[in-house]
Amino acid sequence: MPADALPQAHAVAGPLEGSHCLRRTYRDPLGRPMSGTVRIIGQARTESGNTVVPPAPVKVELVDGRLDVHLPPDSYRLEASLTTVDGERLNDVSTVELD
Repeated sequence: MPADALPQAHAVAGPLEGSHCLRRTYRDPLGRPMSGTVRIIGQARTESGNTVVPPAPVKVELVDGRLDVHLPPDSYRLEASLTTVDGERLNDVSTVELD
């Protein structure tokens, strides 16, 4: 009888070669960090070595009101779904260009 297959460890994803750091902090008018998620939507397909990065939307959780990601050069639409410390909800949409 064949031996059972062992689980294989997955490589931890790191920044792609040539990527840029995008940092933003979301705070309420009193300076308190907001919680929530940011949906990041790229416009173009990029390649880094043997890695293909299609313009698939991704969702990132804010940590202490901070967005801190590495992205390939592109134009990105950021759709933030935010919640204040007081429980108020709001959306913020912006576009950034990473060269």
